[in-house]
Amino acid sequence: MKNPPVLIVFLVVGLLSMLRAEDKPLHSYKGEIAGVVCSACSEHVKAALSKIEGVTSVKVVLGKEGSLPQLRIVSTSATLTREAAIKALGDKADHYQIQSLTLAD
Repeated sequence: MKNPPVLIVFLVVGLLSMLRAEDKPLHSYKGEIAGVVCSACSEHVKAALSKIEGVTSVKVVLGKEGSLPQLRIVSTSATLTREAAIKALGDKADHYQIQSLTLAD
């Protein structure tokens, strides 16, 4: 190969064009979730909610004393519902109760 930099440029341009073709608008959701008291609980919730179609990230921020943990979800879906999130928790929905979930953007 005499021109590796040229090949690298073509590969990068090709990859970027593929990524742009798949870009979808992202929507942020916020809510509160009861029952999450530690990082292990948080990981259970994140794993379950990450399986919802379109969800790209889930964050649980443990609440300060006297407040509920905050739930932040980013999704390509503009119609994610609290009910869908509860369903994704499955049998863990008895332990982790999603109190609210609203579109933040």
